[in-house]
Amino acid sequence: MPPLLFSGVSMRWHATESGLSLASIAQLSAALFLASLAGCSHWPGPDHRAVTLESIETQLAQACQAQNSLPLQLDRIEAALAAQLLVLDGQTQSLSDIRSKQVARSVVPARPCPAIPATPVPVLDNKILVGSTEWVFMTPPGQYLTARVDTGAETSSISATNIVRFERDGKRWVAFDLDTGDAKTDVRLEAPLKRSVRIRQASFDDIDRRAVVAFDVRLGKEVYQDVEFTLADRTRMSYPVLLGRSFLKDIAVVDVGREFAQPRAEKVAP
Repeated sequence: MPPLLFSGVSMRWHATESGLSLASIAQLSAALFLASLAGCSHWPGPDHRAVTLESIETQLAQACQAQNSLPLQLDRIEAALAAQLLVLDGQTQSLSDIRSKQVARSVVPARPCPAIPATPVPVLDNKILVGSTEWVFMTPPGQYLTARVDTGAETSSISATNIVRFERDGKRWVAFDLDTGDAKTDVRLEAPLKRSVRIRQASFDDIDRRAVVAFDVRLGKEVYQDVEFTLADRTRMSYPVLLGRSFLKDIAVVDVGREFAQPRAEKVAP
C-alpha cells in the first residue's frame, strides 16, 4: 500500500508537470486510495485462511483425543489405588498379627506361690527354746497374757490388786483383780490359797508376804502344766506375768536375745 501512495504522489507531480488540472488529480488520487483499501479488505487470502482453519481443526482434534483418553487414565489411576489399598490391608493385618503375638508373649501366667513351710518349734536337748518374752494362755481366766521370762527369779508371779483373803467351807481362799495389762479387761478372780511365802525385795529391806495360787498355763505347743504364782502388784511393770526358774526348770532353755520364740498355744475354754 505505501508504494501506491508514493505512486499517486508521483503521478500528481507528473500530471502537474503535464498540465492536468487539480480536480483531475484529486479524482485520480481518490481512485487510487480506494483501490488500495479494497486490496487490504481482502487480506488474508484463501490460502492463509485454509492454513488457519487446518491448525484449529488439528488443535480441536488433539483436545478431543486428550478428553477421550481421560477415562482410560482414570481407570489406570483407580487400578493403581486399588493395588495400594491391597498392600496397605496386608501390612495392617501383619501389624495386627505382630501385636497379638507380643501381647500373648507379655502375658506371663502367674506362678503359684510356693508353700511356706511351717516354722519348726525350737528344741534344744529335748528342751524347748523360749525367748525373753512369750505368750501364755492361762486358765482361769481363759486369756492370753504376755509373760516376762526371768531366770533371776526363783518363783513365778502374776500381777494382782485388791487382794482379799477369806475362808470358804473351812478352806482358805483369796480374791483379787487380775491385771491383764489393760484396766478395761481386768478380771476379778477367786482361787484356793495354796500357801503364803515371804519375799525379800532386792532393793528393799522389807519382807513382802505374798499369797500363792495355781493356774493352768499353756506355752507354745509343748508345755501345759499347773503352775504356782505369787500374787504381786506389778501394775508398774511392763508385763503382767513373770515366769521364774521354778517353771523353766527341766523344760526350757532361755535365749534372752529372742522374743516370742514359741507360737501361741491353742485357746481352750475355761
